[in-house]
Amino acid sequence: MNSVIHLDNQDDKSLRQKAFRKQFADNLNAALDRRGAIPAGYGRVTAVAELFRVSQNSAANWLRGDGVPELARLPEIAETLNTTVEQLIIGAQGTGANVIDERYTVVDIHGGSEDEAHALYLLPEALRELGLPRGVTAMKVSADDMDPYLRPGDVVFYDPRVTRIHANGVYMLRIHGALVVRRVQRGTVDGLRLICDNERFGSESLPETALESDNIEVVGHVVGRLLVGR
Repeated sequence: MNSVIHLDNQDDKSLRQKAFRKQFADNLNAALDRRGAIPAGYGRVTAVAELFRVSQNSAANWLRGDGVPELARLPEIAETLNTTVEQLIIGAQGTGANVIDERYTVVDIHGGSEDEAHALYLLPEALRELGLPRGVTAMKVSADDMDPYLRPGDVVFYDPRVTRIHANGVYMLRIHGALVVRRVQRGTVDGLRLICDNERFGSESLPETALESDNIEVVGHVVGRLLVGR
């Protein structure tokens, strides 16, 4: 289940930001330990400052958890330390959206399987501009059953907090273990109608009680699309 951080309390927000900066510092120090040849203590501050061409004050802040680098520096830092941006920020493989120092948001993006997720980094203002809620998750589309609404290579954003069909719309469903996007209509004679936009694929009608079975599950409500090459 994806974790969600709500930024509605100023004190809680400050504590979360402090915790994330501390987490980054722990991950950075662990990466430096693995790299070797970089001393601990004050010598590490000097080494990091020289390695990444920053002031010793900035290096000390990174290592203590009092600050984090600019977003644009993270790929360079990760490559130099033979690690990944995800490991520097999140540590062990995780899921969910995390706000780091109020400057960017980490969004999980996966393929047809949720087992292998990668991180998509968006500025908070980018989320607002796109009309996407915090806590959103993304999936890269590989099938053409929802063409032209979604084509292979497009990215669909969905809110995993929605686990019921509350109104007609487009939803992420898990059917017999596979993740699919379907346009859902409710209130029909047959209960629910799952629609593929691509006319080559048939639609399906089923009773609403089918959502209570082990074979079909509402994973989220689709809230946005990234149309690649269009």
